[in-house]
Amino acid sequence: MTLTEIVPTNTTGWRAGTANLFAHESRHWWRNRRWWVQLLLWAGVLNGMLLGFLWIAAQANESGLRLEEPAVGVAEVFPQYLGLAILLSTVGVVVLTQGVMLDERRGGMLEWVLAMPVSRTGLVVAKFAAHALPILLVFVLVPWGGLYWVLSRELGSAWPIGEFLAVAAMVALILLFTLALTMALGTWTTSRAAVVGVPIAAGLMYDAIHLFVPGWAGRLPFPWELTGVSVQVAAGKPPTSWLPVVATVAWIGVAVALTAWRFHREDVT
Repeated sequence: MTLTEIVPTNTTGWRAGTANLFAHESRHWWRNRRWWVQLLLWAGVLNGMLLGFLWIAAQANESGLRLEEPAVGVAEVFPQYLGLAILLSTVGVVVLTQGVMLDERRGGMLEWVLAMPVSRTGLVVAKFAAHALPILLVFVLVPWGGLYWVLSRELGSAWPIGEFLAVAAMVALILLFTLALTMALGTWTTSRAAVVGVPIAAGLMYDAIHLFVPGWAGRLPFPWELTGVSVQVAAGKPPTSWLPVVATVAWIGVAVALTAWRFHREDVT
């Protein structure tokens, strides 16, 4: 941030400086080629991976081989593809946003920013909003538009739009929670390994736990349950419970609130 980027405002309260901070954070994405490079990369990865799954299923059909009965058609392949797609997207969000709080804390930039008349709560909200919009564009809006076209082409007719939008919305919630969690960790620790490793390890460990207690799948109020719920919806089945959806929205709010609370409790160094 430079002095030329600071615009005087009369906003007070928790929103003090929020608009300026949002505009500054947004520049990291929109004023260079970062957004479209990531957009092309993840659209290619997610759509290419689905095409790869479909090609393997087609080869299995032609040879009479059953890799995992009855995983031989697009309606069966999509739910199986979904878990890996969510995992890769989660890793991508963590890698791209690991420094949202951490880098500025370690470099002393946040201390300088907070010396100005800006709200700490507003800073957190501005950072979350400024990074949430490109994350949704890069990992959901454009890639999932391509996925819908691929699925409809393979099916031979339009894929059920209601089910598809429900799955895409749950993926978006998982990624927004990942962003909020990564930001929160960046205020509680200066360890990059912790900021990157905890969100990824938590998801992997949660999935592993379900191997031993499968009856809990889709029933608990935690964001990682959305992977199982989205797989159920993608397979055309009614979800075990919508509780994880509501809980994830709440957890996003909790993570953002904890980040702001941490700032109010101690100086940023």
